[in-house]
Amino acid sequence: MKYWYVEDAGGGCRAFSEVLVLVCENPPRIYKRYLPLTWDKNITLEEMACRKVREMMREAGVTREDYLYVCSSNIFHRLHQWLTENGYRWETAHMDGLAHEVAEQAFQQQIIAAGFPADIKLEGRNYKEFYRLVNAWINQDPARRCFCKDMQVRCKPERLRYLLRANTGRARICSRCHKKIAPYSPMVQYRFKQYGKQKYRCYHPACSPVQPEKSKLEQIQFTWGNDTLHGAVLPAKETGTCIICGQSVAAGSKAVHAVSGNKIIFGHPACFTRVEGRT
Repeated sequence: MKYWYVEDAGGGCRAFSEVLVLVCENPPRIYKRYLPLTWDKNITLEEMACRKVREMMREAGVTREDYLYVCSSNIFHRLHQWLTENGYRWETAHMDGLAHEVAEQAFQQQIIAAGFPADIKLEGRNYKEFYRLVNAWINQDPARRCFCKDMQVRCKPERLRYLLRANTGRARICSRCHKKIAPYSPMVQYRFKQYGKQKYRCYHPACSPVQPEKSKLEQIQFTWGNDTLHGAVLPAKETGTCIICGQSVAAGSKAVHAVSGNKIIFGHPACFTRVEGRT
């Protein structure tokens, strides 16, 4: 059994290819791939990264008996899914070793080969400052814009920006029918940027212009008095008291949230699976 590490570098820079590496420390084996600056718009960034890592895995002879440590970066989300779907043993990990060194060195060598000053280097993982210097160098000469990434193909497709989730504790207005979306009821949220600011629109599921492919919705239905309530299971924002058992519900743990008239119904999910006719 071998242990493999999957890392990337350069994803936060608007120029130059992202570097992906697959590394085994014992025995030392190193594989590298560079994402192209642009490609067919029908392929997402996550899918492109997944394809490149799979190429390296085939080249390296990685088997299901091996174990992979994969960076938690968004660029590898599709790879995470693929590994699980195909029976590989893996987990996300913070990269601080040979894989990280190889990825960062490969990105540095790439930009130096393009003419970037070799004495300017990443210091202490201060990526924001380092990428600012790279961007400033790009802006000094219009001819250097050929090194810029195609951000259009790297943007998430619009259909992936629609998320099925539970509304929070206040009513919202549907962007299509302009009627209220009740607290703790299902809704579709669409996130987008406008003038550099993150914004969102909310819809009833039936009003959404796109069928969401991703979901964070966990619903619950239970009898409360003479009513059947529909609620949502969400992380508790702060420590509270279960209305059923009277015990504490820790902040961050899953809890039932529902509304009965003007009253908030809150508590342990396990308690609500047993509730019948409680008031």
